[in-house]
Amino acid sequence: LPQILENVIVKNKNIINSLNCKTAIKKANKLMGQKGRILVRKSGTEPKIRIMAESYDKNLILKCIKIIKNSIK
Repeated sequence: LPQILENVIVKNKNIINSLNCKTAIKKANKLMGQKGRILVRKSGTEPKIRIMAESYDKNLILKCIKIIKNSIK
């Protein structure tokens, strides 16, 4: 499957545990449904959150990544 990886620079990597971010991830996963998958994780070595999405629908990938990125920034 085609995939896109976005790295978002953050001051605190624990932001992915916030309610706002968790809600955005759930929303993006619901939107993606069975058409692909989304992985959001902390970088082990850098102050970054890594957002990876894969699907045959590139517009869907970009939309899902945008939803999650907006909750992080």
